[in-house]
Amino acid sequence: MSDLMARQEPDGWQEPPREHHFAGFWIRVAASLLDSLFLVGVSLLVFNPLRRAMGVSGDFFSLIDLMEALFGLLYMILLTWWTGQTLGKLITGIRVISARQSRGNLSSGQVILREVIGKFLSTLPFGLGYLWVAWNPQKQGWHDLLAKTYVVYDRKT
Repeated sequence: MSDLMARQEPDGWQEPPREHHFAGFWIRVAASLLDSLFLVGVSLLVFNPLRRAMGVSGDFFSLIDLMEALFGLLYMILLTWWTGQTLGKLITGIRVISARQSRGNLSSGQVILREVIGKFLSTLPFGLGYLWVAWNPQKQGWHDLLAKTYVVYDRKT
């Protein structure tokens, strides 16, 4: 078997493009904090007034709580799918790209696998899947490895 054939990976997996600069742990933490600030702001400006207007107490999980959780989930999924960036990633200048395609466009399946299943698994145990970014050569967390994505610095040309 030739050396070229031995290097090919299954399922269309490609080596990371050499022109990309991978986003490290701390810039990704900053982007996550900015996203959290945005979601807290929406909660304070939209969902908390709704709770007060409808007389919902904080004693149990309400329909408004469900709407707030769905808003946060849809925020992460839809923005990542459409643009590869949440607001936090946009501000910090990073983007999620696909490792499968040369153009880096994300499929809806990749985004759901990354943002829902992968991020849940990355929290187990003790957030080790997120910390993995610090040790991985391509700066991938478990959610990136599972969905075959990279987080790179976004270069506007």
